[in-house]
Amino acid sequence: MTKLDRLQVVFRDVFGDPSIRLAPEFSPATYADWDSIAMVRIVLAVESEFNVRFTTDQLVGIKSVQDIMAVLESA
Repeated sequence: MTKLDRLQVVFRDVFGDPSIRLAPEFSPATYADWDSIAMVRIVLAVESEFNVRFTTDQLVGIKSVQDIMAVLESA
């Protein structure tokens, strides 16, 4: 399973939406339920799934799935 596949499972779980299809441009601007509370849940779930910890600078820079993937690729 690729990192994007694993990330898609995380997003589906966080949002309770099995129809989510992640793409790099998937963001709060393209998915209305991605608000600040959902962001906290996403971060916690991603940290757990991938055994990583986001820095404050990384968190501030997350605006899309592409940004999360960039952090995961650098870990």
